[in-house]
Amino acid sequence: GTEVKNNAKYHLIWSPNFWKKMTISMTLWFIVQYTLKKNTVNLEKLLFAHDNLHACHGQPNAFQRIFPTAVLLPLLSSSCCAIQLIINALSGWGCAGFNTYLGPIRPILLPMLLFSTWTLLPQRSLGWTIISLFLGFLPELVDIWNTTRSQQWQQKHKDMQLSSTSSSPLPVAAKLRLDIPTMGCVSCVNKVDTSIRQCKSAANIREETSWLTDDGSAKGGVAELSIMARTNEEVDAIAQEVVTAVKNAGFQCNVESLRVDKH
Repeated sequence: GTEVKNNAKYHLIWSPNFWKKMTISMTLWFIVQYTLKKNTVNLEKLLFAHDNLHACHGQPNAFQRIFPTAVLLPLLSSSCCAIQLIINALSGWGCAGFNTYLGPIRPILLPMLLFSTWTLLPQRSLGWTIISLFLGFLPELVDIWNTTRSQQWQQKHKDMQLSSTSSSPLPVAAKLRLDIPTMGCVSCVNKVDTSIRQCKSAANIREETSWLTDDGSAKGGVAELSIMARTNEEVDAIAQEVVTAVKNAGFQCNVESLRVDKH
């Protein structure tokens, strides 16, 4: 899966062509800003019109001043990553599809977020600035967390395998590949990984990783597992348990392939 791990479907700042799109967007953004200023119209007044809309009705309260630029814009800039994480934690609804629709415009929204953060820096507390940037770049943080956890998982089971070399190894090895068409963002990758690794048969899973596919022929993503077991029947039972765990997490899941080898 490493050859397709970092593809454009993630819509992360290190995804292919993201910086190119973001640079173009930021350039156009400053051109518009300059043009409007030349015509004595400040872009900030257009972006943050809520400050002026409330002028005739009294001063806006703290929520009205902070929410649009410190919460709403960062959420949109992150494809509502925080909301998807909450959905995954509290329910089995699966992917809400935020990244499908908001991901492609992240290169446009992130420059708006950075511009508003810089502009409003003197006007709001450091805490709200940190919260704003944290929410905006949450997908990148979740992707780093996913990668770190996968590496730790694999290292843990490599160490377990080395420590058990003196005992008889399990005779049946299998490679399971799952098709998960409704997995659409790094938050969903996180949920799928967690669901698989919390299975009762997790000790029999030597390697596990999931990622979004971007080959043009399939939607969603896939997960690959290396399984060690005593019999073919046990492999089938583990595969079924894993599929059930992913489905219970709210995702469609089908066995794409299951290759069994005996030592």
